[in-house]
Amino acid sequence: MKSISNCFNRLIIKVMMPILMVASTASYAENNQNNQPKLTPCYMEGLSDRLMCGSIAQPLSDDPSEGEIDIHFAVIPAIKPSHPDEAVLGFAGGPGQGAIDLARIFDHNLRFARETRDIVLVDQRGTGYSHQLQCESDDLKTQFAFNDVIADLQAMGAEDTQKCKAKLNIDLSNFTTPVAAKDFEAVRVALGYKGFHLYGVSYGTRIAQEYMRQFPNAVLTSTLDGVVPMQQSLAAIGGAVDGSMAALFKRCETDALCAAQYPNLANNFNSLLTRLEQQPVQTQVRHPRTNDLIDFTITKMKLYSAIRFALYGHAQRAIVPMVIEKALRGGYSPLAGMMANVDLTQSLAMGMHNAIVCGEDWPRLTTQTRAQYSKTYMGKAMIAGLDIACPILNVKAVDETFYQPLKTSTPTLLLSGGRDPATPASWAELAMVEMTNATHLVAPTATHGVGSQTCAPKIIAKFIDQQSMRDIDTTCINDANDKPFFMNINGVAVANSHPADAANKE
Repeated sequence: MKSISNCFNRLIIKVMMPILMVASTASYAENNQNNQPKLTPCYMEGLSDRLMCGSIAQPLSDDPSEGEIDIHFAVIPAIKPSHPDEAVLGFAGGPGQGAIDLARIFDHNLRFARETRDIVLVDQRGTGYSHQLQCESDDLKTQFAFNDVIADLQAMGAEDTQKCKAKLNIDLSNFTTPVAAKDFEAVRVALGYKGFHLYGVSYGTRIAQEYMRQFPNAVLTSTLDGVVPMQQSLAAIGGAVDGSMAALFKRCETDALCAAQYPNLANNFNSLLTRLEQQPVQTQVRHPRTNDLIDFTITKMKLYSAIRFALYGHAQRAIVPMVIEKALRGGYSPLAGMMANVDLTQSLAMGMHNAIVCGEDWPRLTTQTRAQYSKTYMGKAMIAGLDIACPILNVKAVDETFYQPLKTSTPTLLLSGGRDPATPASWAELAMVEMTNATHLVAPTATHGVGSQTCAPKIIAKFIDQQSMRDIDTTCINDANDKPFFMNINGVAVANSHPADAANKE
């Protein structure tokens, strides 16, 4: 996710992170001809299979005079539709990502479950094809040149938020999680499935829990990957960032090659942050995409944000030591490449993102939690951004009952990465305090999104098949899946490192 205002888009800050055959479709269509929406063949990037896409109309609000919006969905057909009355429902993260455009990722994470069940992907209202709420954002060249140290961030943030509000011209209170949950149920009813197996990632675990709370009889099982507890504000993410960063530094210290090439990495990183805080660097680099020479202002916020983004995946984590070392010595091209790699301007619907964080997370902040979360660099920055944007956007706060932990006996599998920079394992433990039929698995070396990095797809499929975790062998979740550190700009050192994809063995 990105920040809640365009000034933070300039800083390239992410709030959380982060991101679908006809035969099976016909099987439930025959039983629901009266309510069946029109389905048309469609294709998504990265998938050769033909999907079936459609939409249903949903009321924008409780006031009929405000009209309707179209909620779009895609069905990835089961390989062998052994369970035509069931499907796996995927919830995207962000908040602000559309599920349909992430079809390739859902197909990968649920590839074994798809052998017998359809996968249904719904673009949550405000995202993707479902009345997307997108704000304007600076291009990469402007982001690179922007100097947040000398800018009046509060004034700029207020101005950008006002522009976004005027462009959207809609009450964002109609795009919060409790409202959106009803759209997913409407899709289930329209398609005629008797029950859903839920699979949510990151923020997607929050709406999955809300869907379970509102429609318990529609849920057969639930898999929550990178868990956001209902009790937790996203502003608490700062602690997870610091923990994940510390884990990376520790791994470098214990890896002989990394320790030799990049000694005192943690201290060097902190020294670099201090140096940039005192005096930003003005330089020029080649545009990562056009190769044009462009201005590049390196500030503490930009460096920290770039490293933070990199913690989400193993490929980028492997580059972090080299990026820090190069920057320490005045080489900023690797940093520029890393920043360009995480430009999420087009992949997140910032208007919908604002609806969630301002309607659900900002109202949850108290004097005590503000002080607690502000102890971290990321937490302090996020709260500052919320305080600028949310009063202007005026999103109606969700009901207090929203923050209660989900109480359920539905079979639930919770997945956490031991090095997750967004949703640490402790968050899953907090989420499951009222779940009486839950199992929590921690993949020690995984980051954010265990299903994409480990043997979890097989475990998920078995869990769905038997609607229980009983007798399922989960030992493979402990397999290491680190990538070897980059020792220079051209390659990596492979000695004393694990195979790159050891944990993805099928």
